[in-house]
Amino acid sequence: MTRYSAIAFVLLVACSTDAAEKTVERTFTVSPGGALTVDADSASVHVSGGDTNQVTVRMNVSGSEEDLGTAKLDAFQKDDDVTVMMRRRGKEGWFGRSSWNGWGHIQVTVPQRYRISIHTAGGSVKLKGTIGSATLHTSGGDIFVKKVNGNVEAQTSGGGIFADTIRGDVDAGTSGGDVRLLHVDGKIRGRTSGGIVLCSLVGVNRGISASTSGGGIQLTLPQATTANIEATTSGGEFTSELPVATKERQDGHVKGTINGGGQPIDLGTSGGGISLRAAN
Repeated sequence: MTRYSAIAFVLLVACSTDAAEKTVERTFTVSPGGALTVDADSASVHVSGGDTNQVTVRMNVSGSEEDLGTAKLDAFQKDDDVTVMMRRRGKEGWFGRSSWNGWGHIQVTVPQRYRISIHTAGGSVKLKGTIGSATLHTSGGDIFVKKVNGNVEAQTSGGGIFADTIRGDVDAGTSGGDVRLLHVDGKIRGRTSGGIVLCSLVGVNRGISASTSGGGIQLTLPQATTANIEATTSGGEFTSELPVATKERQDGHVKGTINGGGQPIDLGTSGGGISLRAAN
């Protein structure tokens, strides 16, 4: 049964007859533990968790009046789950980009304990303050994640990934930007084809993998971390503030153990150095 209130639909026309803006606002009453799904065609998406039993949605889109006439903005509820959609139709059909010159923005507030799934074809993605797994995909923008308790998957084809204070496993990949995964209490996987990878671990090592083709790698670890480590670089040096008992060392390649060995740490770059730092 659908339970929502405070529905608002506004169409604003700018001074020019060729420019307009459409806004949709909806509020749903839910129980914690549900899931938010966002499916957007070229829109930035910002989601935050709070002390609430409601999901509040605000969608804005701008473009020509003709474009907005064919745009589809919708949000609906099934049990405790909420789905948000922002679609546009161009001259080439749905998702046709050639005829669209506007922008879209989606802002959602959810209960703190809520799972998140976001897919957008172009725009930034921001998530803060939730408990539950999160899947964050964009084809053209940065991804920012902060204070999330749950496993996080973040993928972008054209931007950086910035995650801070994550309690759960993190899997982050981009084709064109830096990857910064800081204060992670969980398994870490970070990769990029065009930037640096910067990671810091809190808690025990559950496995770490970092790779880049266009920059250096810096990994900060607690002093008591145990690991089997293998590091390969063709564009710089390997340095470590933690003692590494090497089993194999040659130009650009180091293999050994930290504090007697443990879960694997696999680091590889062809465009910079690799450094291990000890957390203060």
